[in-house]
Amino acid sequence: MKEGTKKNFGIVLIDRGKLEYYDVLSKKVYVFNFSTNLVNDLEIIDRKGLETQMFLFINYYKIHPVPLIIVLSVEVYFELPIVETDEAKFENIVNKFLFTLPFEESLHKIYKQTKDHLLIAVNRELIDTFKYIYTKMGFMVEAVVSSSIIGIDVKTIDNATAEFILAKANQIKEQSLITVEIETGGKKTEEKKVMGVRRVFLLLAFFLMLLSILLFLLYQQTLGVKNSKSDLTTFYVHSSVKMRG
Repeated sequence: MKEGTKKNFGIVLIDRGKLEYYDVLSKKVYVFNFSTNLVNDLEIIDRKGLETQMFLFINYYKIHPVPLIIVLSVEVYFELPIVETDEAKFENIVNKFLFTLPFEESLHKIYKQTKDHLLIAVNRELIDTFKYIYTKMGFMVEAVVSSSIIGIDVKTIDNATAEFILAKANQIKEQSLITVEIETGGKKTEEKKVMGVRRVFLLLAFFLMLLSILLFLLYQQTLGVKNSKSDLTTFYVHSSVKMRG
């Protein structure tokens, strides 16, 4: 990765009992140890408390919001190589594996390899929580990937590991467990909302126009009836005058 890109980047390693933040610009590592009353055995115990402690951690070390790559250590995720080629059997293997995982909902992805497939799964709540916290604090989580997909067993983030990860940054983003929510997606949502509002106004204007036409026709019809009555009255008046004569 070019030096210009390095100025705005961070690498986060999530391990079973800690989190490491590597600042690419300063080449420093900051460690956040999980308290068991916040995170225990890959489960989020106190989300609000974790958010508060993470906020203090980030502010204490003056870590500025940057794009992030989150790396999962082998202690955090579960993996299963699958060599089966039959589609029905393949799906059955995947479902059985996910069913045995020790958490309610998994975030998983199947990677196509040279000779087989590799299924990676992690506790969805764990990833969603850290992604939410970082995003709330202004960071942009660009990828979440396991160590096995990177190609090395990441136990800590030193300079050599960081350089290796940065060199494969584009490839890592393509293999991410999560889908990045790009800003244009938000803009499209806003555009849909605007279009919806415009459609309502157009329908309202069309309805008012129809109502105006209807009222005009009713007015013309009422006016026609009055004129008919007036003519009829005139006719009777003239008739009575003639009869008297």
